[in-house]
Amino acid sequence: MSLMISMCNKSRFLALVLLCMLTSITGHAEDETAETPAYIELKPNFVVNHLNSEDKLKYIKTSISIRTDTSSKDLIEANMPLVRDALVMFLSSRTTEQVTGAIAREKTREEAAVAVNNALQEETNLSPVKDILFASFVTQ
Repeated sequence: MSLMISMCNKSRFLALVLLCMLTSITGHAEDETAETPAYIELKPNFVVNHLNSEDKLKYIKTSISIRTDTSSKDLIEANMPLVRDALVMFLSSRTTEQVTGAIAREKTREEAAVAVNNALQEETNLSPVKDILFASFVTQ
């Protein structure tokens, strides 16, 4: 009887070891296929005037970084004039209401990524921008 219990415990132990090994292997394979994020800091900072219902000039000064995958970093850098132009045109088209407050800036950030991806899509047939990140965002 004790021999039977001992063999049963060994079988359970071996099954547990195999399960742990399989989990480790599949978890490692998933890590290898995941893209590593890359960040591209755009220099110099952006200073653009934007739409205003009054007759006063209004400005946006912002520091921007782009989040992408390491495999797309070179593509974005090779098309930097197009990227910067898309951002200038997009920011210039914003109204005061669209750039005032945290919620409006978040929406601006999301829509800026779409604008850059649209420009890159036309040029390269790819949409590599994951996020636009504002390190600073000042309006006047």
